[in-house]
Amino acid sequence: MKLILTRLAAAVLATSLIGHAAPAMAQRAAAQPPAEQQRQPARVYLIRGLFDVFSLGMDRLGSHLRRDGHAARVYGAASADALTAEIIARRRAAPGETVVLIGHSLGADAAIRIANRVQAAGAEPISLVVTFDPTSRQELRGGVKRVVNLFQSNNGWAVPVNRGQAFAGRFENRDLRDMAGINHLNIEKSGALHRQVQAWVAEAVAADRPVSQPARARPRR
Repeated sequence: MKLILTRLAAAVLATSLIGHAAPAMAQRAAAQPPAEQQRQPARVYLIRGLFDVFSLGMDRLGSHLRRDGHAARVYGAASADALTAEIIARRRAAPGETVVLIGHSLGADAAIRIANRVQAAGAEPISLVVTFDPTSRQELRGGVKRVVNLFQSNNGWAVPVNRGQAFAGRFENRDLRDMAGINHLNIEKSGALHRQVQAWVAEAVAADRPVSQPARARPRR
């Protein structure tokens, strides 16, 4: 009999605890945004330079970004037209997706052209463009929320990007002329710059994440 009473007491106590815990669990569940509102990792397009052989740092950076959970793929500069069409289509079909474009040398030139074409097409701006040592001076007119140009003005190859008058996003030409150990052929291989780009991609994902609205309290009855 004593054993039976002990078990009955334990069952009553467990039921009471569950009853008290259930409202708190429901409140936590209500506070979490629905699964469909959770922002997915970024879609990253990396573009190599001349002949696809001088920009292998793009492959390494792409590997780092995939380990961060992003969908990152590497392309040649000759794929710029096809990439433009794909990116414009994606921006129209899924405007809330975080899209990032990264290029080196001729690939950097292509990244600026793609952003301008996105703007001309009236599509949702790309979330982030990062360029390593572009070689042709271009004006960025729009098509991107944030652009960072990492270039070395004293290596004989790289040039800054010109900011168009209508461009309303965040814009930075970062001259790395005093950064030791880099040049046009290895700037995109720098581990320090890779880590910086990884941080910028994470910031772009956070910036694109919708702000969840607080759950409305139900009136007491």
